[in-house]
Parts: sequence; C-alpha cells; structure tokens
Amino acid sequence: MNRFAMFAAVLALAPTAFASAAHAAPAAAKPLVAQTLDSFKQDAARIRKDMLPGGKYGYISATDKSHVEARLTDMQNLLTAHANASDMTQTDKVALFNAQEQINGILDHNDNDRLVCEHVMPVGSHIPVTTCHTYAEIMAQRERTQHDLERNLSTPQHATGN
Repeated sequence: MNRFAMFAAVLALAPTAFASAAHAAPAAAKPLVAQTLDSFKQDAARIRKDMLPGGKYGYISATDKSHVEARLTDMQNLLTAHANASDMTQTDKVALFNAQEQINGILDHNDNDRLVCEHVMPVGSHIPVTTCHTYAEIMAQRERTQHDLERNLSTPQHATGN
C-alpha cells in the first residue's frame, strides 16, 4: 500500500514539474541581427568584446573564433557595399543571412550561460538522475582538472617501500 501511495503522489506532481520546466526558459534573442551598417558595427564590437576571456563567449575555441571573425568580415563587406539589407540583391541577402546564421549558431553553442543537462543512472542505482550545469561551469571544471593533472604529473614521484 505504501508503494501505491508513493506512486500516486509522483504521478500527481509530474505534470506540474514538466509544466514549470517547459516555461522556465524563454527563447533567447539572437546575438546578431544585421539590418544596417551602423547597427552591425555595434553588434560586431559587442561580439568581439564578448569573445575575449571572461566574456559571454570566453571559452570559444580558436577555430570557432576565426570562423566568427571571417563571417563578420563578410557581413561588413556586404553591408558596406549597400546602405542597408533591403537595398541588396537577392544573392547578397542570402549571403548576409547565411553568414549571420553561422555566427549565431557558433555563438549559441559557445554561450557561457547555455545549460547542458545529462540524464544518467548513478552506479548502483536504477533511478536516473538529471544534472544541469552551465557551459561556463563545465569548461571551468575542465580547466581545473587539466591544471591539477599537469601539476600532479610535474611533481616527481618518489618510490617508497622495500
């Protein structure tokens, strides 16, 4: 009887838990939306600042950073040639949109505030556990682990015993 009561309680609370999780995070705005050259220059400066260590995209890899820089240059060239996006040819609009979407995709993936959740069963249990951490927390933990490993490997190991 006790198991039945527990099962009924879990079933009763499950819909509210899923509903609150579904409404917890509103859709984030895109990091870059280029319409005019002036607004693009402001967004590009903000993005470049955020890609520095300690910024919103501080853990971005060198490869991703170079891709973002190349696409920003492409977009600036397109917007410099035209007063705004509405004056462009269809081909240039597509090129501008594609570059913008590539940048937004890379930045969304490298956003320090992005939640990364994993759903695993701990050793010795059949009950799955979900843990969530931000991308920045995961990368900081990875850096600490790498630093500790390098420090331990650089310390000489002395043989003791017989």
